[in-house]
Amino acid sequence: MRESSMKSKLEFEIQAQSGLARCGQLRCGHRQAATPLLVQTGAVTAILTSSELAAAGTHAVKQSALDYWLRAAGQPDQLGVTDLHDYLRWPGIIVGTPGATQAYRWAKPRGRKPTGVSFHDPATRQQKLYTPQLAQQWQQLLGCDLQVGFARWENYYAPVDELQAAARQTTAWLETVEWPANTLAPVVGGGLKRVRRASAAAAQAVQPGGYALLGIDPAVKLAEQRRILGELTALLPEAGVRYLPTCGALEQVLVAIAQGMDIIDSDCAATTALHGGAYVGTKRLHLTKEHLAGDSRVLVPGCQCPTCQAGYSRAYLHQLLQEQSPVGVRLLIVHNLFVLNRLVDQLRQAIRADRLAEFMADLAIDC
Repeated sequence: MRESSMKSKLEFEIQAQSGLARCGQLRCGHRQAATPLLVQTGAVTAILTSSELAAAGTHAVKQSALDYWLRAAGQPDQLGVTDLHDYLRWPGIIVGTPGATQAYRWAKPRGRKPTGVSFHDPATRQQKLYTPQLAQQWQQLLGCDLQVGFARWENYYAPVDELQAAARQTTAWLETVEWPANTLAPVVGGGLKRVRRASAAAAQAVQPGGYALLGIDPAVKLAEQRRILGELTALLPEAGVRYLPTCGALEQVLVAIAQGMDIIDSDCAATTALHGGAYVGTKRLHLTKEHLAGDSRVLVPGCQCPTCQAGYSRAYLHQLLQEQSPVGVRLLIVHNLFVLNRLVDQLRQAIRADRLAEFMADLAIDC
């Protein structure tokens, strides 16, 4: 594998605002997408093809550099990938992630090193040392349009001294690597406002193209997430793109956008489908319920998603789920993705019309 010859240039234009929310245009080299932009994670990309993702309205996917680094045993030539866009047959934007959070979860406490994180590879049981330099190198080698800087991970509810140590280490790493224009600087700090403030200041010092707001646990209550994101928005420069990974639920995605996030990734469409749920607006229809066994209607009458347009009935989807058929889950994911992407499109239109508060009120979501 060779390093991608085209270094993605990051350009971000804010075109409209409503409250804290904004919409605009993100350009990464010759690829572009409207913001707010919803990114699909590995949980979805492992189930749906690129064409199915595109048909559901997806414009960006996320890939972990750690996964490819481990698969190739750290040897680029062993992977057989020259560019992820060709490898995945994906024409849209690819958001890279170091995968450091996963590495830290595999590591023991003594695996937290000043040079990176040491852990045992679950597949081979070999000891590995994953560093900020490797994470950046592999995101570049894979041709990621957007890259995220390396950060030391700590649980959102970790003790104060551990969160402070993680922020100090992340700040130290900011100064050890170069910052290409398409790399987002990490901001950490868990639930501590003063730590997040210091981390945000350190991230701004390297003058990145944008910021990745890490360590906000999806399990945190929605009101607390809203407060934290509002505080972070006030700390960051308006011009930089803001990326929030790992939103856990549809409502979190919408609140994140309302609080000024430009890029959000979430596996909520797949998670809801895996639990037998289909989105009906912001509500859920649970296809495992017995009373749906005789329901001949499509999931949402009038829905333009491929699943509803093909005429698959609630009764048939109920049967597939009862039989634990993977086809049922796939059809639900396609529908959920379409609904979620359509909601983001509508939210973008509401921002352009300066009607964000009214739109969120119609959805019964406090922004």
